[in-house]
Amino acid sequence: MPGKKTTRRKFLLDSGALGLGAAGSVIAPAWAQSGGAPAIAKGSTLTVSTWGGVTQDLIKNYAEKEFEKLTGAKIAYDIGGVGARYGKLLAQRSNPPADVFISGDEQVIAGDRAGLNQPIDPKNISKLNTLHDWAVIRTGASRNLGGIGFAVNAYVIGYNPDQVKVAPTGWADLWRPEFRGKLAFAAPAHSMMPMIIIMAAEMAGGSATSPDAGFKKIAELRPSKLTFFWTDWASLNKSGDVAIATEFDYYLQTMKTLNYRIEYFVPKEKGIGTPLTASLVRGTKLKEAGEAFINVLLTPAFQEAAAVNAYLGPTDRTVKLASSVAAKCTCGATVNQMRFFDPSFIADVRPSWTERLNTEVVPQWRSR
Repeated sequence: MPGKKTTRRKFLLDSGALGLGAAGSVIAPAWAQSGGAPAIAKGSTLTVSTWGGVTQDLIKNYAEKEFEKLTGAKIAYDIGGVGARYGKLLAQRSNPPADVFISGDEQVIAGDRAGLNQPIDPKNISKLNTLHDWAVIRTGASRNLGGIGFAVNAYVIGYNPDQVKVAPTGWADLWRPEFRGKLAFAAPAHSMMPMIIIMAAEMAGGSATSPDAGFKKIAELRPSKLTFFWTDWASLNKSGDVAIATEFDYYLQTMKTLNYRIEYFVPKEKGIGTPLTASLVRGTKLKEAGEAFINVLLTPAFQEAAAVNAYLGPTDRTVKLASSVAAKCTCGATVNQMRFFDPSFIADVRPSWTERLNTEVVPQWRSR
């Protein structure tokens, strides 16, 4: 656990003042176990492409110092939304702007197909055998180790208890008449939208491979706000214009900590499990340092810090959160409360499904 406990508000607003918590014992690759660091890493800078805000702060405050101690290298950050950062890798593939790419599991698959990833050497990942299956991202026909999940969150439902008198329990409650015009909902290009389409299709008698019923079902909704991030609709929670919203659990817990009128729950049909993953960028000259960085993200100390400070769940089966930590948030929910979708299938269907949402569904939302 981190050596110094902090409130979520302080972590968000003053995270630069926090130091690294107790890092624990890092079981690292052979070169580290022998007491040395990769010669190429000493004095070098590993560039990590990641989201800003919570994710960058988490890495900076709870992984950076241990990584520097282990390798002799420094860390720099390439910050932005995952789509923009992925586009940068595509545009600059001859001179990659980063060594490690932080994303969701779908981008690991897409990156492999585009030739942007470099396989991770399983021998250099100490915790591989204790990770949940969904945290180990295999790619291509050769089933290379393309990416590793180091934290997990769940896409769930939040609601304003002042406005919602009968608490919702499942995804189907989004279609309740009283929520028409009071719903903050994922935008067509949102990372979770293909999974929502599949679940809506299943509610209406369809399936992932027969999604038409899902598009028709979603078209019946009347969102008042289309969102990518919790701040897109947070002000509408305060004004009362949004009574219910689909959102990631760790953002909803952040809102609770910041005194928004919000409660949230994991739907009875399960939340959507979303691992945060790390992959190596093809062309990196710091492969071993990158693998050492991933090892730090997999240590119990980092995974516990992620739960305490960012409400993200562990991906290592052996990491057990203290009851006081688990009681404050779903922390990625629990494994049996989450549904994980095949990232290869999602990568396959996303372009055509996003187009269908924009051409078939959005016009119906606007006309209602």
